[in-house]
Amino acid sequence: MAILTGAGLGQSDIDLLAKNFAVTFPDDYRDFLAKYNGLRVESPDYCDLPFDKVDNGYVSFDALFGHDVSNENYDISVMNDELLDELSFIGNAVIIGIDPGDNGYVLITEGEQSGVYYWDRSCLHVDDAKQDYDIAGDEDSQHLYLLAGTFQQFFDILSGLTIKKGMSVSPGL
Repeated sequence: MAILTGAGLGQSDIDLLAKNFAVTFPDDYRDFLAKYNGLRVESPDYCDLPFDKVDNGYVSFDALFGHDVSNENYDISVMNDELLDELSFIGNAVIIGIDPGDNGYVLITEGEQSGVYYWDRSCLHVDDAKQDYDIAGDEDSQHLYLLAGTFQQFFDILSGLTIKKGMSVSPGL
């Protein structure tokens, strides 16, 4: 599996980004932005992450957003400007990634609910029998499922999966 990453962000850019979202990024997410500034599965176009909270046992993953990247579909500012208002019922949240079906990965940066969540934005799992979500969405749909308590734990899941399948990393998100 080929993985593309960005070139990394400077601390002043990371500070400005956090200020624009009115959040405090956890150190592990700041480190990710400083080193990679985004990550995208290039070949094949996505991968599946084992996940026992949904009926089929996995969720798909495409990318973690970067800042000021060439493809606006993978730009954290563009995507949050477009979609973050749909998560108005959650505080301290930033959409940090996406799957191939427009479902998101959300980082809640502070508080009791902090962690990385899979956001069932397209209601893909709304008819699942398990319904093992952690945060109920508006109108009983678009639920959020906790994937990891920290960004580093989530990144470790991605790293372990891609390394097992022969990760090749190249810059150019």
